[in-house]
Amino acid sequence: MTNIKTSKVAALAALLGTSTAFAQTNQPDQADLWNGDVEFGYFQLEGNSEESSVIAKTDAKRVNGQWTYDIAAEAQNSEAAGVRSAEKYALSNRLAYDFSEFNYSFGYASATKDRFSGYVYQATIAGGYGRRLLKTPKMTWDAEIGPGFRISEFENGSAAGDGQVSEAILHLSTEFKAAVSETATFVQKLSAEAGDENTVTKSVTSLKTKIVGGLGLKLSYTMTYNETVPTGTVHMDRETAVTLVYNF
Repeated sequence: MTNIKTSKVAALAALLGTSTAFAQTNQPDQADLWNGDVEFGYFQLEGNSEESSVIAKTDAKRVNGQWTYDIAAEAQNSEAAGVRSAEKYALSNRLAYDFSEFNYSFGYASATKDRFSGYVYQATIAGGYGRRLLKTPKMTWDAEIGPGFRISEFENGSAAGDGQVSEAILHLSTEFKAAVSETATFVQKLSAEAGDENTVTKSVTSLKTKIVGGLGLKLSYTMTYNETVPTGTVHMDRETAVTLVYNF
């Protein structure tokens, strides 16, 4: 069982690395091909209660011809009265190829480790077809569908069983982005990964405003729902974050 687990995790890591190399193949070495955001937020409360929270995120995109490569990473740590209350790390890679103005194919891989979710980790790979439902100078709306595979490892027992659970999934996602003003951008992302053992849905709503130069402020609200959860954990996680953003 340990060897099987190790090989699956190694395969995911290989896919993450391969997608990076593949996206950069035959591309000119130009820094301006990359654009994205680096976010950082910090909160501290002292007095009758003591609490602190740190959240850091980065989301970068590289476009060259018909290829688009996205990478996103996130880290979050919180403490209440000196006791760790949240610890989360996430990484995702996505590679897309446009075969027409409104149609594209994609490959996607992600891994999440959330210490307080009841999961040791969750990892997903998927690929399929994407369609641009809307494309204007101020608004875009994309939708994706395709098969995939997910590995989940539980810390405690669940309705799906104990230990590691592997299953085929159907990956669905959509992203709507709109420039609501010259300095503000609204983004709504929805995704679902449906399998026989568990269905995971996620919604991320955000509003980013420009302050000066590449510096801005971002307000986001994230909801993640697991249909099957380990014993002693809840189905829905919610996160509200205010972060300082640097755009590059």
